[in-house]
Amino acid sequence: MSKPVSSRVRRTYFAHPLVEESLKFLPAALEYPTTVAFREFLVAHLHHNSINSRYRFAKYIAHRFSKDGDMNLDLARTIACFGDSRISREILYFEMLLAVPLLQEIAALWLAEIPEQGVERSALLTFLEARLGGRSAKEIAGAAVNTFRSCGKLQIPKPGVYIPVWTAPPLEAFLYVLARLYPEPAMVRVDLFSGQQILRALLWPTPSIEGLLKEAELAGHISKISQLDQYHQFTLAGSGQNRLHRLLNLSKQGEGAT
Repeated sequence: MSKPVSSRVRRTYFAHPLVEESLKFLPAALEYPTTVAFREFLVAHLHHNSINSRYRFAKYIAHRFSKDGDMNLDLARTIACFGDSRISREILYFEMLLAVPLLQEIAALWLAEIPEQGVERSALLTFLEARLGGRSAKEIAGAAVNTFRSCGKLQIPKPGVYIPVWTAPPLEAFLYVLARLYPEPAMVRVDLFSGQQILRALLWPTPSIEGLLKEAELAGHISKISQLDQYHQFTLAGSGQNRLHRLLNLSKQGEGAT
């Protein structure tokens, strides 16, 4: 029986992003909805020659995108709907930030703080060494950089020089994030929403948030945007599940109309 992963390990370790494999295989969680069943599916389907590697990587993916033994079916449905696209990569990156606290910390406190001219790799190693308690900074730095590059968050114009990529997300990704962060109907202050660490880790430019909120209102995910005294706030329309269903159903209808 495998030992449970300690909270300290979750905070100080990240390896093998497996972004491409996750995008390819996560839709199968709809047929294999438990962590154990999905892990067994992955062991049978991952391309790695070694059974030990397949089992290890299957465990990473299955546990990264599950909770209490159940796979994240919202994520599986969304990737099944949008395929390997910028929308799916943005959403997968968001879910990785939720699942891996260390990755979120690196993105929000290091990547988002890089100046326009970029920094050298040594700056990332220095950042990590202060947080890892003796773990290998090089291994974790490599995993983080691979994740950022695969998800369109980092450019490397020349070897060893890193520049962050700040871009507004596709509307569909924004709506997904709203549904996941706010699963219940709520009134939310814009400054508190945009000031969250995970929003900074996503590298969404703050000036783009207002336009995205207006698009979300037009799409029916926000019922009202209001400015009262010093408070700029928005009211979500229905539960997160209802909003996710609306997002995926409209996307399927759009595909049928093309």
